[in-house]
This record gives sequence, structure tokens and C-alpha cells, in this order.
Amino acid sequence: MAEPQYEDPMTPADRAASRRDERSSVWWRRTRYPAFALSRFISQAGDMAAITALTVHVYAITDSGFAVGALFVARVLPRILGLLAGAVGDRTELRRLMIACDLVCGIVFLGIAVVDPGYLALLVLVFVAECAATVALPASRTMIGRVVPDEHRTAANGLLLAAVAVGFAGGSALGGLAAAAWDYRWALVANAGSFVISALLLTRLPTATPVPRTTPSAGFLADAVAGLSVLRADRWVTTVTIGMVGIAFAASIDRPAMIVLVEEDLRSSGLGYGLALGGIALGALVVSLAALRSKMLNGRSMAVFSLGVVVQAAGHLAMGVSPVVAVLVAAAVVAGIGNGMESVCGNSLLQRSTPQESLGVVMGVVLSGSFLANALGSVVGGAAVGLLGAQWTFVVAAAVMMACAVPVLRRSRREPG
Repeated sequence: MAEPQYEDPMTPADRAASRRDERSSVWWRRTRYPAFALSRFISQAGDMAAITALTVHVYAITDSGFAVGALFVARVLPRILGLLAGAVGDRTELRRLMIACDLVCGIVFLGIAVVDPGYLALLVLVFVAECAATVALPASRTMIGRVVPDEHRTAANGLLLAAVAVGFAGGSALGGLAAAAWDYRWALVANAGSFVISALLLTRLPTATPVPRTTPSAGFLADAVAGLSVLRADRWVTTVTIGMVGIAFAASIDRPAMIVLVEEDLRSSGLGYGLALGGIALGALVVSLAALRSKMLNGRSMAVFSLGVVVQAAGHLAMGVSPVVAVLVAAAVVAGIGNGMESVCGNSLLQRSTPQESLGVVMGVVLSGSFLANALGSVVGGAAVGLLGAQWTFVVAAAVMMACAVPVLRRSRREPG
């Protein structure tokens, strides 16, 4: 008797989805990406704990807001070198580079804890650690572009940004607790240990060698300039860069206005301020985690990036006109969702559109530009609060965001190849 014939219950689409899932699990294991994300979380948490504790310590020994400001200047100055820091990553095996940066930071913070240096020596040591961190930051984004398959980069960026956000919040709280309850140096010791653990986790990653250049290298500075030219020549890269740096500037304009809005306009307390900041972080974290499973974020990255810019603008405008704290917090969550969409998809678009041999330079420029735009926006926002009041400062911030959205929306109808 002939054996019965059975139809394959899987459709071609089901089989294709199964193959995609199999490839997904393969890249996750092959790149050992969870170890990478965990290393970034641990180093970020330790770093924020140390910086928070150092801020409290510097104010305690100097009783000077100017001295605290100089500490932040020591942290900001190396960020100006983002172009060169990114060029280092373009010419270097990234795993060894990030391990070296982590170990330099760990040694510096352990030295501060052991020696307890004076104020000026402390500024120099912090500057050295921030130079290493400035090199490591674009290297971590370049690592994703170099080792993660294109169809999984949005998920990879989502997990990385979620890890960094949680590390930022948790480390800041830990540093404040350490400075208040114990000697500030315990936070620095913990930070040194976090960098050692991070470096050990990074040893588990595959090597990420530099991508061969299409033209012979003419030297370090020439390669940096060639990477910078990508920002001028490639419209996709230019558009995303304008969006990310511009949004960083706009979002920081209403940062000084937040506390004034809460305490004076809404007649609330510091708790309302904390809840609003937490709402922004929560919204961004939700999107970062959603990126792990959402195919839309990867398949329509430019459209979602554009939508994120508009959602942020709407959220910041709603915060400015909020009649009560509850509405303010809800609007902050909306703004955070927009920020998460813009950050996750923006990084993915840059990693997809930028020539791999220049990705470090582009990421270094974007990250450093965003950092510096953040600082400049805070200064502009402080002046705007005095001139216009808190609510109108939020309106100005939302208007700047929408201005940044114009070139982004023009290019959102087509995805880069």
C-alpha cells in the first residue's frame, strides 16, 4: 500500500520567517552581543557613580559652583576631539581598542581613589579618563556597524541604548548614595572595578578588524578628513546628522525650564521634577526594548526616525502647556518615546548609510556634536527662561525640533540602500 502523502503545513512565508529566526539566533551567538551590551551597562553605571560622587566631593572641598563647573569642563573638552577619536576606531581592531580604553579609565579612577589628589590634579586625571572614554564611545557604535548584520542593527542599537540608559540612572543614584553615606572614594573604587569587569566581558567578543579602504590610506589625518567629507557628500548621512545634533540642542533648551515650570508655574515640588525626568527616560527605554522585536523599526528606519522627531516636538510642546504635573509626566513619556525612536533609528541609519571605512569618524562627529549641542542648548535655555518664562521656552524648543524635522521629513519617503 502506498504511504499517505502529507502536505507541508508551512507556507513559503513561514519557511522564510523560520530561516530569519534561525539567522537571528546565529548572529546573537556569533557576535556574543549580550556580553557587549552588559559591558556597556556596567561601565556606564560605574562611570556615572564616580562622576556623581566627584561632583559632590568637589563642591564639599571648594564650596564653589565655579569649581564644579570646571570639573564638567574637564569632561567636555575631550569631546571636541570626536572626529579624531572616531578616526582611531576606523584604523584599529575595535575589541582591543575598547578594552584598552576601559583599562585606562579603571586605572585613572583607582589612582584618584588611592591618592586622593588635590583639586587641580583631580581635573587633570578626569581629563585623561574622559579622553579614553571619548575614543571608546564612537568605537562602541562602530562595533555594531562592523559586526552586526544590517537586518539586526536596530535591535542591537535598542539593546545598547537601553543598557546605557539604565546604567546612567542607576549609576547616578549609586554615586549620590556613596557620597552621602560613605567616603566618595568608594564610588571611584567601584567604578574602577566596573571597567575591569567590562574589559573582561569584551574579551569574549569576536575581533572587529578595520574595513579595507577603497583607496590607499594617506595617513591618519587624511583618513579623518575623508570621513568628514562623507558628512558633506552623502545626503542620507547629512540629514540624519542634522536631525540628531539638532534635536540634542533643542531638547536641552528646555532643561533649565523644567524645574522652573514645575515649582513656579505648576506649584509642585522636586518630586514632580523627578517624575518628569523619569517619564522621559521611561519612554526612551520602552522604545529601546521594543526595538529588540519590532521589524518595523528596522524596515522603515527613516520613516520612524522622522516620526520620532515629530513626536518629540509634540511631547515637549505638551510639557510646556501642561496645566498639572500629571499631564506633564504623561507628556514627558511621549517625548521620551520620540527620543527613543530617533536615537535607535538614527544610529541604525548611520551604520547602514556610512561607508564602513569612515563609520568611526561619522559616529564620533555625531556623538561629540550632540554632546556639545547639549551644553550649548542648556546655556540658551537658561537665557530663554529669564527672557520668556518657562512655558514659552518649551514652545521655542518644540519649534526648533520641528525646524530640524523639515529636512528629515523630505527624505523619509525612501529608505537608503
